[in-house]
Amino acid sequence: MGSEAEILKKPRFLCLHGFRTSGEILKKQVHKWPESVLQKLDLVYLDGPFPAQGKSDVEGIFDPPYYEWFQFNKVQIPMLIHVSRWFDFDDGFVLEFNEYINFDECLAYIEDFMIKNGPFDGLLGFSQGAILSAGLPGMQATGMALTKVPKIKFLIIIGGAMFKSPSLAEKAYGSPVECASLHFLGETDFLKPYGMELLKSCVDPVVIHHPKGHTIPRLDEKGIASPNRKDTIDRGSSEPNTTGRMQNPESISYLTQREAAEVDEILMGPLGFSVDQLMELAGLSVAASIAEVYKPSEYSRVLAICGPGNNGGDGLVAARHLHHFGYKPFVCYPKRTQKSLYNGLVTQLESLSIPFLSVEDLPADLSEDFDILVDAMFGFSFHGSPRPPFDDLIQKLVQLRNFAQNSQKSPAIVSVDIPSGWHVEEGDVSGEGMKPDMLVSLTAPKLCAKKFTGPHHFLGGRFVPPSIVDKFKLLLPPYPGTSMCVRIGKPPPIDISALRQNYISPELLEELVEADPIDQFCKWFDDALAAGLREPNAMALSTAGKDGKPSSRIVLLKGVDKDGFVWYTNYESRKAYELSENPRASLLFYWDGLNRQVRVEGSVQKVPDEESEQYFHSRPRGSQIGAIVSKQSTIIPGRHVLRQTFKELEEKYSDESLIPKPKHWGGYRLKPQLFEFWQGQQSRLHDRLQYIPQEINEKLVWKIVRLAP
Repeated sequence: MGSEAEILKKPRFLCLHGFRTSGEILKKQVHKWPESVLQKLDLVYLDGPFPAQGKSDVEGIFDPPYYEWFQFNKVQIPMLIHVSRWFDFDDGFVLEFNEYINFDECLAYIEDFMIKNGPFDGLLGFSQGAILSAGLPGMQATGMALTKVPKIKFLIIIGGAMFKSPSLAEKAYGSPVECASLHFLGETDFLKPYGMELLKSCVDPVVIHHPKGHTIPRLDEKGIASPNRKDTIDRGSSEPNTTGRMQNPESISYLTQREAAEVDEILMGPLGFSVDQLMELAGLSVAASIAEVYKPSEYSRVLAICGPGNNGGDGLVAARHLHHFGYKPFVCYPKRTQKSLYNGLVTQLESLSIPFLSVEDLPADLSEDFDILVDAMFGFSFHGSPRPPFDDLIQKLVQLRNFAQNSQKSPAIVSVDIPSGWHVEEGDVSGEGMKPDMLVSLTAPKLCAKKFTGPHHFLGGRFVPPSIVDKFKLLLPPYPGTSMCVRIGKPPPIDISALRQNYISPELLEELVEADPIDQFCKWFDDALAAGLREPNAMALSTAGKDGKPSSRIVLLKGVDKDGFVWYTNYESRKAYELSENPRASLLFYWDGLNRQVRVEGSVQKVPDEESEQYFHSRPRGSQIGAIVSKQSTIIPGRHVLRQTFKELEEKYSDESLIPKPKHWGGYRLKPQLFEFWQGQQSRLHDRLQYIPQEINEKLVWKIVRLAP
């Protein structure tokens, strides 16, 4: 234990002001905080080292002088050129922040002040000062800055930006910011994608949202945390989180019941959506979310319990899509409406021979007959207490959770938008309601979703237009790729030893495969193409040098014929070096969607140079330049080296002249000497057929043998 003086010592913060302001201006704003906060901190304010080189945004509000910590160059590039998160927009151009001026002098200036006036425990920064404050711990950890002062222990960050120079950002935020950090984010900060990147570099950040935009917040009831909106302390919900981990880095918005209803009115009014369109998108989102977590090979039997309104319609649509995804859905639809829309949904399900079960037909214990229960009874517009038969159905789902607590088998419960029986804003008021395993929020989560404690929360409904986002100031996570759903928060911890798939595939029989393994490979490769698998030509290439140490990497197959398998690479890379010492290799293709693998082993040799030349010039010009730029497997000081060299070569060959193939680049061909075709099967009884070459009457033939799985 330290002395009493040490225990009571206030943490000392160096406070860095915003762009073209001053330490005095920052002090005036921060010292509007409650005295109960200020008396616990020792705050020291510093002016930036350089006078402002332009107009300040605070002119007429605060008196000069104004300062900058560093300056930067902007380069205008036509907007047709690739735009990434490192750019800002300006009248048809993107502005690339490609160089920071006086930056090293700025770092030295701060460190000198800390040496003379320290020691300091932490940094507080606003705007440009926040960019510096957030980057300094990472630069300190890598020896780039603050090497002569104690390690930064605390950060208070006000604002949502980060360095826009990729090379500098990589150095500043490339390693995790492990010190304790508190982030104040205004609504305009959320809209900057590079601002959200900063949070991802911090370990266990605490985030406080405030509604006043890119400003220094007032730490009072008016400036922080209106109870029904998103202006709250964010660690994944508005409730205290004992782990201290921010489970929701995307800063999700939550809608009140009135707001949710207004969003629907706008969608189906001036924005032209019909009820059936929204229902189709919602049901597809629910089915896609279920498929993300509960695979049909493990959870095939689904019961969709559908209410009489739109929420029930979402459940009917979800049941149809689940059927097409490979599940075996059943539908309980006790209070049918006679509207043509719902009759059409029923007809669609009946045409697929999906069974409809009455409430009386349901087993007393739902856990015996079903793996997943879709709760699509009531949505956000429901009022009052559930009436029969839905009150009893809800109780059945509640009782299932009691069975689960007693270690009995229990199906997964998936609620559509709102767990039935919950209050749309207050959640499970009685504490005795349904406890779903998955909640699929639609459009945006409703306020009750903050009370959801299950392991899987997804957002569906990828159709929200910008006008609604702007009107309601919605903060929604980006959807990955072409997915109709996105996970909110982090997935639950997984026991890696328990991860397994029970494959369901056609049998791979000797009498059904091709006699020539190349023909069999091409047949399976065509199947992978037809299945729409991503990069079916990706293969793991394994090599070993004379020391016998193996290494593997993914490369792309670029040709296959009776002579073997061809790929292209750098002849000065590690794999090339190992192949020069030991010209043998193995290839592995894995086609997950088909439960298939192919292994190929054999000898390797370079393809003729004219063949490499021909392929090189068939590639996109960017890929040709990339092959010249990359001295594969060599150490480089940073990504900026690649960017700079690439830009120079782009300018050199901007006249569309022929780009010469580098001598260090070309192809390899593996001549097969062994094939193995693997088809995943249930209970790990996989099919493995191996092709072994044999010479009969001076002719090469392939013998097919079956291996134990």
